[in-house]
Amino acid sequence: MLAVATQVFADEGYDRASIRLVAERAGISVAGLYYYVSSKEELLFLIQHRAFQELVEQFAAGSQGLTDPGDRLRLLIRNHLTRFLDNMAELAVCSREIDRLVGDYRQKVEEKHREYFGLALHLFQELASGREVGVDPRTAALAMFGSINWVYTWYKPETGPSAAQMAEDLVRLYLQGVQR
Repeated sequence: MLAVATQVFADEGYDRASIRLVAERAGISVAGLYYYVSSKEELLFLIQHRAFQELVEQFAAGSQGLTDPGDRLRLLIRNHLTRFLDNMAELAVCSREIDRLVGDYRQKVEEKHREYFGLALHLFQELASGREVGVDPRTAALAMFGSINWVYTWYKPETGPSAAQMAEDLVRLYLQGVQR
């Protein structure tokens, strides 16, 4: 049901999507859909909260024992790209539709976003620690998410690199810049 709702929200945009359309594409009645969720907004909340909760958990599990911040950055980017290159609709919904949430739903998703962003910010702070760098760690983290969150607008699975290769390229870009 969440996968269908995700695709509908990505295809139609949240504002134009309807519970009726989600139910129709899921092959269930509108009443059946309302058995599981109370509103379209709850569907959006569940999509976004689950995505970022799982990314945080996956990073925590995968980074145990990794001491190098560059390796942890590589893991964070690779996890992000692996998840979302396999589900571009989810990335589109998570990137475009955050402002549609209000109240408690918005607060909970924003908390998850801050937690996830905090992981990246901490990595860039570690990388900058004790070094003379010309880039603010917060700016670096924002730029990184700005680039990887909009991959759904330009990435072509049939010709693009794998998530692992793209993660490697991006980590090299963030750690070394374009010039060597």
